[in-house]
Amino acid sequence: MAFTSEITRGMIINFNNEPHVLIAKEFYSPGKGGAFTRTKLKNIKTGKILNHVFKSGEKLDQLDIETKTMQFLYADENDSYFMDPETFEQLTISLDMIDGGTDFLHTEGKYIIIIYQGEAISVQMPAKIALIVNETSDAVKGNTSGNATKEAILETGAKVYVPLFIKTGERVVINTETRQYVSK
Repeated sequence: MAFTSEITRGMIINFNNEPHVLIAKEFYSPGKGGAFTRTKLKNIKTGKILNHVFKSGEKLDQLDIETKTMQFLYADENDSYFMDPETFEQLTISLDMIDGGTDFLHTEGKYIIIIYQGEAISVQMPAKIALIVNETSDAVKGNTSGNATKEAILETGAKVYVPLFIKTGERVVINTETRQYVSK
C-alpha cells in the first residue's frame, strides 16, 4: 500500500482490479477544499489511458513487480525478443506492449523488462538513447529562420526531426518520451 503522497511516475498500481502504470501526476492544494493528486494511468493489459483524481491521504494498492535488465535481440511482425545477458534466458514480448513499437529498440541496447505474476507486461525505455542517422537530406542554404529542422530516419527506422547540421552516419541522442533530438 502506498499513500498518494508517495506515488511516483512509473509506479505500477492495482486500479479497478487491473494493473496500471502511473504515467503522470500533479499535486493540487487549492485554498478552499482538500488537496488532491490528478493522475494519468495506463492500463497495462489494454493500453487504454485514463485520468483519475485521488484525494490526499488515499491509499493505493502498489503491485509487487520484478524488473530485469535485458538485451534486445530482434523483432518480427508481432513480437520482440530479449535475452538476459547473465543467464542467456530469452523472453518474448508482444510489440503491442512496447510504446512506439520497435522505434527505439536496437541490438546493443539494454532495456528494463517489468514482470508481474511471472509474465512480462512492459518494456521501460531509457530516457535518452543514442542512434545512428541512416538517412537525411542536406541542409538548404538560407533555410535558417527560427529553429530549423529536417526529418531524419534512424537506424531503427524511426523518423525524428534533427537540426540542419546533422549528416547521414552521425550518432544523435533522442529523448524516447518526446521523440525529440537532444544532442549529437
